[in-house]
Order: sequence, then C-alpha cells, then structure tokens
Amino acid sequence: MKKLRKVFTLVLVCFVLVIAAACNGSNEVSSGSAAPAASTPAASGAGSKGFPNGTITLLCPFSAGGGTDLGARHLATALSKQLGVNVVVENLTGSGGWIAWTNLITGDYDDGYTIGLINHNYAMGVLDPENPREYDLDDVQVIVNQVIDDGLVAIRSSETRFTDLESLIEYGKNNDLLIASNAVGITDGDSTTAEWFNQNFGMRITTVPVSGSSDARSMFMSGDVDIFFASVSDVANYVANGEMKALCVFNEERSEYLPDVPTISEATGKSLRSFACRGYFYPNSVSPEIVSFMTEAMKTAMQDETYISDMASLGLKLDDTSGEAYKELLQSQVDVRISVWG
Repeated sequence: MKKLRKVFTLVLVCFVLVIAAACNGSNEVSSGSAAPAASTPAASGAGSKGFPNGTITLLCPFSAGGGTDLGARHLATALSKQLGVNVVVENLTGSGGWIAWTNLITGDYDDGYTIGLINHNYAMGVLDPENPREYDLDDVQVIVNQVIDDGLVAIRSSETRFTDLESLIEYGKNNDLLIASNAVGITDGDSTTAEWFNQNFGMRITTVPVSGSSDARSMFMSGDVDIFFASVSDVANYVANGEMKALCVFNEERSEYLPDVPTISEATGKSLRSFACRGYFYPNSVSPEIVSFMTEAMKTAMQDETYISDMASLGLKLDDTSGEAYKELLQSQVDVRISVWG
C-alpha cells in the first residue's frame, strides 16, 4: 500500500511539472530570449505567433556610407536589441532607388523578414516624364518614418570662385556648374533644388546622376563637381572639421545642427522647403498583423538612448511619424516638386 502511495505521489509530481513546463513554454519567444513584458510589442499580435524568429533585413536602395545608410544601420542595431534577432542592412543600389523598391514589391517577400527603406523619391516615381514608374504609395504599406533631414547647399572650404550664397548665385548666372545627385529631374530632391535655383536666379546648374549621397559627396570633395546640394546629415561633420562650408538650409528655421548657417529666406528673401524624410515600408503582401507589430517595434527601438545619440552625431533630426500620417508626409513633397517642375 505504501509503495502504491509513493508511485501515485511520484506520478502526481511529474504531472504538475509537465503542466508547469507547458505553461512556461507558451510564453517563450522563438529567438530563445526571455519572455517579454506585456507592454512590449512582442507580447501581442505577430510576436505571440513566433514572429520574428530569424534574421530581418533592412533593404537600403542607396550606397553605403551616406546618411540614409548610416541611419538604417543605427536602427538595425537598436531593433536587433529590441526584437532579440539579428537585423542587417543590405544595399541594393541603382535607378535612384527603384532597383530595390521594385525588387521588394514584386518579389516573394510576404513573410515580413525584408523591410524596405523608402523616401520622397519613391512617391515621385509615377511622375517621372522620361521613365514613369508603375508603383506609387498605394502599392506599399508604410511603417514608420525615421528622420526629417533638411536640405542645404554647400561648397568646399577651399573654394575661391564663390564664398557665400550671393557670390555663388552671381557666378552661376554666367558659368556652368555641376552637381551630383541620386537622379536627374523631378524624381530627386537635390536635382529639384538645383532646378529651383535655375528658375529663380537664372543659374546654369546641371545634375550628374550617381548611386547615392556618399558617391555625390566623394565627387564633390574630389573636385569633379562644383557645389553640393545635399542634406544636413551629409555635411554636418565636414562643416565641423572645416572641409565644407554650408551656405544656407532650405527651411524656415535654422538647423539645430548648423545654427550659424542662414535659411534660404534669410539669405535671398525667397522661400524653399526641401527635406528628405526617410522611413520604412512593407509590400502590400505582408499581413496587417506583422505591419502593426513592426510599427510598434520600430517606434520602441527609436527610443533607445544609444540610437538617439548615434543619430544626433550624424546630424539627423528624428521623426517617428507612422501609418497614414507618414504617407501624407511623403506625399507632401510631391506638391513641392510639381510646383518647381510644372
């Protein structure tokens, strides 16, 4: 009888342990890390169904080393910490971003493990007069913006032909000038800014297309082009170390990263709002649950203190506008470019 009691007790203990293990197992995340608290994105939605349980790729349409690429790499680090899986950046350049965008939209990427980096150039693709693109903002699900990077014009500190915006404009009225940019025409912000200068001041600026801002900067620093239409993040460190001189920013307010640089209206009396908003998107084939989950995960990762510090060191102004509001932000740049190009 005593042996039977011992057997029964042993069976009962084993049964309790099995039940406890099963309950604990239901809260484990697939990466093998500790179960997240209820307030984290992984505690609900896609996260509770085992997503993500593998490497996530951020697909960057522009070359390595530019502000867009570096910002993506800082987010990848913060997002990897947030999700407990590897997050890597892959650069797929060409056609002003459209090689990467078309690849992601048309490819087999409905599992949510590949996220595209999107900017204002994408929104302009359908209006390209020479090569109208098939896809627009209705063909993607925007997730969240990352930065708003104000535009500017810079010269080399060693430049002698012109030293400020006034002398640059006067020189450009009588001499051809070259800039390098991601694309030519309405689809590119820097090219659009050059056209605005041509129209408003009678300048003669021509755009040379390159694969990304780092390539444009390299051509500028080597002297292959004359001036640099870019974003604050592309030049902030070069201004600080004395290699470049920023002449104006295209905003109504001065940049917090270049407080001594005047606005375009301060320098010329004319107004131009030009900025790069860079964020992330999924193709429409990805489930709404994954989109919602990743939106919250990215916004949480963007609160990481190291991420915020790293982005500030690049001169990148943070902005986590998401969903429809982010879509409207991208669309707003369409109106600016139409006003320039007609």
